[in-house]
Amino acid sequence: MGEGKNIFLIGLPGSGKTTLGKELAQKLNLEFIDLDHAIVQKIGMSIPEYFQYQGEGNFRLREKEALHEICAIKDGFVVATGGGAPCFHFNMDTMNEHGETVYLDVNPGDLALRIMEEGVENRPIFQSYDQMDLIQEIRALKEKREEFYNQSKIKIRDNQITVDQIVSNLSL
Repeated sequence: MGEGKNIFLIGLPGSGKTTLGKELAQKLNLEFIDLDHAIVQKIGMSIPEYFQYQGEGNFRLREKEALHEICAIKDGFVVATGGGAPCFHFNMDTMNEHGETVYLDVNPGDLALRIMEEGVENRPIFQSYDQMDLIQEIRALKEKREEFYNQSKIKIRDNQITVDQIVSNLSL
């Protein structure tokens, strides 16, 4: 394994893209890239700050640029995308052309618990600090993004997704 294998993890906020991505990259001896972190390094501010001052539209353009740059200059990686990345600027097409896309499909109730534990303020797309309201927000977001997520080559639906589940679904 190693060189040449590119894997993109997609899914809603809190689905485990970053956590599982790090473990997966280590297991497969690939580079791990957090797309949001790559953007933060370029823009010099947090994503919530960027959303506030520059708006979501500008952020989505930065996201597309970062994704294209990674695909152009790197090979042999696992990318944890931001939850919205697949839904804008034909990013899903780009990811499918450059590697395997894996949709981590986790129940909205479990996502709400994870997000509440991490702190809702770290997720600029969510407004609710009440668990039931947050579950509704997540359901609405999932409904809106599902058509893009379902374009992934691999879909894993579980509330406790493991690296071994992901590996067993990859065409290695």
